[in-house]
Amino acid sequence: MKAFLLALPLIIISALPATAETNDGMEKTQQCIRLQYVDQTPVIDNKTILVEMKGNTYKRIDLRNRCSGLKLEGGFSHSTSINKLCKQDTLRVLRSGGFCMIDKIVDITEEEAVALKASR
Repeated sequence: MKAFLLALPLIIISALPATAETNDGMEKTQQCIRLQYVDQTPVIDNKTILVEMKGNTYKRIDLRNRCSGLKLEGGFSHSTSINKLCKQDTLRVLRSGGFCMIDKIVDITEEEAVALKASR
């Protein structure tokens, strides 16, 4: 099993073609993103990670619960054998070793990404 280190800045995530709309019909969610297309993953707070993709597209990772220490420690790791980060995968906080589970991966606009970064 390969281990990929995901931290600020991150060099390693592409959208799979399959997306689904949430109940309100507005948000596009996806099951996985390919690691090789990720440029950076700034941590917004203990429940939100921004994914800056190569090609100037953006995604937001919402965690199932607050992930203690994630923002303070600024990074996480993920182990995979399929070179993808997927919904319901587990992330590990770098320094504390705490674990967090991904709830959803959402396509967002550049404007939403800028707003997220400003809220850090």
